[in-house]
Amino acid sequence: MPEYDAAVPHMITHKDVFLDSVLSARMSDLLISIARFDGEQAERGYDLPALLLRSESSASSQIERLTSSVRNVALAELTDETPQNARLIAGNIAAMREALSARDELTVESILDIHRALINWSGETFGGELREEQVWVGGTPYSPHGAQYVPPAWERVPEYLDDMVRFASRDDVDPVVQAAVLHAQFETVHPFIDGNGRTGRVLLHKMLRKSGVMSHVTLPVSAGLLHNVDAYMESLDAYQQGDPIAVVRQLVEALELSLVVGRLVARSLDDVFEGWREIMTERENSSIYKLPSILAEQPVVNVAYVASELDITPRAAQNVVSRACEYEILRPIGNRRRGVFFQADELIAILEEASSLPSIRRMVASVR
Repeated sequence: MPEYDAAVPHMITHKDVFLDSVLSARMSDLLISIARFDGEQAERGYDLPALLLRSESSASSQIERLTSSVRNVALAELTDETPQNARLIAGNIAAMREALSARDELTVESILDIHRALINWSGETFGGELREEQVWVGGTPYSPHGAQYVPPAWERVPEYLDDMVRFASRDDVDPVVQAAVLHAQFETVHPFIDGNGRTGRVLLHKMLRKSGVMSHVTLPVSAGLLHNVDAYMESLDAYQQGDPIAVVRQLVEALELSLVVGRLVARSLDDVFEGWREIMTERENSSIYKLPSILAEQPVVNVAYVASELDITPRAAQNVVSRACEYEILRPIGNRRRGVFFQADELIAILEEASSLPSIRRMVASVR
């Protein structure tokens, strides 16, 4: 029987990465720009990070060739009667929320929790379970022979995760370098039988939030990676060959591009919400004025969801939704059999734009 060799990556607890002056200066400028944008989000009257989180989850899934409409993904958070891909991407949103819910240190258990949120949302049951079999990247589904990369033997996965957690706890590493190296090492180890790419990209956000790089905003980093997937994959290959600089450079570029997307989305949303405010004629304390901030987080709703989020009766929520439909803020979708839902068309359109590769490329080109 033909033999194969599984990778034996170096441990990274004490790993140091030295950047040239050009990349170091570029990273410093980037951190200043992120801090400025992050501070702006803290002053907004709606949850821009929640909307960008959806763009991030969609782009991360597209890297794995998983696609679905923004509407179906939002519906998947309210009902089981949605396509499988929509549920998988909704799982990515759940994983992001799990990762960003606390700023505590990264632990093996928090990695398992993120993977569990990602996988189990779609009805699978192996979320949060480390692999106990050999996996490989490329080649055929039947054998690792001819594979592009064969991760380490499954028995070694726990020690590699412990090593990654120790590296993540260091405070003497630039936060962008730390996030990039941790991500690349995670992909190199491939600790799960499925969902490693999406989990690894969620960990980028966990690390950047923990280090304080992004305290409020959730930038669609994966949109930046999606802009040039080939270069992203080549940077991971380079890391596995011993060169970490390429993956650091890729993360810097992805963050730069995600800032472009974030700013354009923020501008579009400001215009939409200002237009909504101008047409509302209810008295100032009416519940309808709180609806836009709910739609920023969940652009497809039903009456029960609105009642719960606004802490009002179902009848009052029905009145809010009906009035929003009159203003054309919401539009009814679905039917009595599947359930009646309402979507915010203008927000859906913005999110579709921010999640589409051709649109992302147009956004980037418009400011270059």
